[in-house]
Amino acid sequence: MGPLRPPIKELTDEQEVELNWGHPDSGVHKGADIGPARHRMHELTGLDMSSISIDELIADGPTRVVVVATNSGIDLHGTPWTMTVLELVDVVNGKITKKRSFYQNTALLRDISLEREAALAQENAGQAASCDHPRHRTAAP
Repeated sequence: MGPLRPPIKELTDEQEVELNWGHPDSGVHKGADIGPARHRMHELTGLDMSSISIDELIADGPTRVVVVATNSGIDLHGTPWTMTVLELVDVVNGKITKKRSFYQNTALLRDISLEREAALAQENAGQAASCDHPRHRTAAP
């Protein structure tokens, strides 16, 4: 496969991303909402960004690309997970206008993320309860 014309710029040019990872926060995110949505998904699934490998790129003309990648991470208990992700990417004038990600096992990612989300909520509740700030104090009965 030859280089895409024009070349794809950095991911910061993304205009719309659809994250299909099984969690209630799955869905379409646009503009400034993309970064926080992606960060939340990475945090909750335990995705290891350094382990992502691009296995195959398939170009369908100058404006469509299919990415076959392998993602890996670690769940709350330290158990590693690995799965294939397909990304359908639309490119206009070298910018990613739309990217749709489809994970091999969304049920696994959903379970991992909901478990981590519950643990983080419990941890945050514990921190708030032990905080001495007046906003976090509860009134005595």
